[in-house]
Amino acid sequence: MSEGKIGFPARLNRYIASCGVTSRRKADDLIKAGRVTVDGLPEASMGRVLAGGERVCVDGRDIAPAKHVYIVMNKPRGVLSAASDRLGETVVDLLPGHYRALGVFPVGRLDKESEGLIILTNDGAFAQEVIHPSSGVRRVYSVTLRLDLAQEGVDAWEGGLFIEGRLVRPLEVSPLDGVPGKRFRVVLGEGFKREIRLMAQALGNRVYSLRRTGIGNLSLRKLPVGAFNEYNYAEMKKMIHDGGEV
Repeated sequence: MSEGKIGFPARLNRYIASCGVTSRRKADDLIKAGRVTVDGLPEASMGRVLAGGERVCVDGRDIAPAKHVYIVMNKPRGVLSAASDRLGETVVDLLPGHYRALGVFPVGRLDKESEGLIILTNDGAFAQEVIHPSSGVRRVYSVTLRLDLAQEGVDAWEGGLFIEGRLVRPLEVSPLDGVPGKRFRVVLGEGFKREIRLMAQALGNRVYSLRRTGIGNLSLRKLPVGAFNEYNYAEMKKMIHDGGEV
C-alpha cells in the first residue's frame, strides 16, 4: 500500500493519482489523450518522472497533492457507486459537501441493487492497490438466491462458471445455514460488473439480495445502512490487512 504521500522522484501517473484526480491506471489514459501538461508543455510519455516542483495541469487545471481521506460506508440499496451521476443518487451524495470538494470517489464496484461495505477515498494510488488482483484483497458477500441451490449447484459454482466467455471462479462458496439452500457466503479474489448476479443466472437462479460484508480483513458488523466513518491511512491499512470491524 502507498503511504498516502507523494515522494520525489515520482512517476507522473502516480503524482496524478496522489492528487486525487483519478487512479494511476486511468491517469495513463489522461496522459495518452494529451490532457496532461508539465510546466506548460503537453506530456505524452507514460514513463515521465517528476523531480519535484514541476507545474502539472490536467485539462488546463493545476493539480496538487490533496489531503487524503479514507471513508468506510454501509451503502444502501438503490444508491449508485459513483462520484456523480445525473440518473440517480450516489454514495458521494450521501456525504457532507466538503468531501465532494476533496474529490472522493468509490473504490471498486457495488451495483445499485446491492448494499454493504464500500470504501471511498481521494487517494488514487491507494484505490488502485486495493482494486488490483495482485494485492490479494478479497471481497466477501452475503448472498440470498430466489431459488434453493442443491449441492451439485454449489459444487459447480465453486468449480467456476463461464461468464461472458471467461472462466470465473470464486475463492469460496459456503452455505450460511450449514446446508445448501438460498443463503450463501461468497468470497471473490477479483471481480467485474455484476459478477455474482451473472454467476447466479448461469446456475439457472437469480439473486434476491446481495450485501458486501468484507473487504480484505475489514468486516461490516455494526455500521448502520447509509452511515459512514472516516479513518486515516494507517488505520485503513491495518483494518484491511490485519483485521477490523465497523
